[in-house]
Amino acid sequence: MPIGSSKSSIFGNISIVPGGSQTFNSPGTFSVPVGVTKVSITGVGGSGNSGSSGNSGQDGAGGAGGLGGGGVRVQFVPVDCTYQIAFGQGTQAGGGLGGASNGSNGPAGTAGTTGAAGNAGTCSSGLCKTFLGGAGGTGGSGGTGGSGGNIGGTGNGFVVYAGGPCCGTVSGNPGGGGTVGGGSGSGGGGGGAGTVNAGSAAPGTTGGAGGTSGGGKGACRNNTVARPTGPSSPGVTGGSANTCFRRAGGGGAGGSVHQAGGEGKGGGGGGRGNAGNAGTAGNPGSAASPSTHNCLSVSPGGSYPITVGSPGGQVKISWNPQ
Repeated sequence: MPIGSSKSSIFGNISIVPGGSQTFNSPGTFSVPVGVTKVSITGVGGSGNSGSSGNSGQDGAGGAGGLGGGGVRVQFVPVDCTYQIAFGQGTQAGGGLGGASNGSNGPAGTAGTTGAAGNAGTCSSGLCKTFLGGAGGTGGSGGTGGSGGNIGGTGNGFVVYAGGPCCGTVSGNPGGGGTVGGGSGSGGGGGGAGTVNAGSAAPGTTGGAGGTSGGGKGACRNNTVARPTGPSSPGVTGGSANTCFRRAGGGGAGGSVHQAGGEGKGGGGGGRGNAGNAGTAGNPGSAASPSTHNCLSVSPGGSYPITVGSPGGQVKISWNPQ
């Protein structure tokens, strides 16, 4: 409730109204003391509101699965092995796509947008005078986007040697899983990382399971043998991540075999993209600046509505002895 004071005294035939004041911290009504005709009013509006926090950055995309290893058969001249005829490189199968349909390392997420500015504080008013509120705070900065997951490692091909003392086979090496969470390859491809769990390593010639949620399944090894003098059959393309899960990685491609005995290895599963970073908090609003108006005419015994802005507004009416 508004508080105030006024008194009158009678000195002979002269009525004197002593000075006084009334302060309003909430809306109310100013009742003019009898005998008061001039007053001063000082007021301040409410403080400005804080700005909104910045929006989080976008999640980074999951990496693609690694390529599966093909192979090549090389014919060597008997005895000295100094000359060779290559019959062709085996086809490498593609890894599964990451959650954002990329075929390599996952792209980083975009930065978040700046938060909205806060509203200005509400005004205070009285005796036909208005007192403005403080300015609203600026919004917080948007968070940076998350970094993308890495592509799974490529499964190496193999070489089949033929002719003279140089006969033999050399198998390839499997691809490692992409960071973070891609499963490693073997004969089959490793599973892609999910948004929650890592992808599984390939258990031999079959593909590793994709991690939950959304990771692509690794492909099995292609066991179809090629003609003895030609390149190996291609591997098998890895399973793509579920596109509903941007951060999930694709499955690694499977390897392949050759009739002469070599084996290409599977690629690793794609790594998980990182979550976007949170935005910063909004900035507080500023306090309003008070102002004063002097020598305003009022009607003795009259009533005047007073409004007080929030938060923190105030109106004070004062008068000199009259």
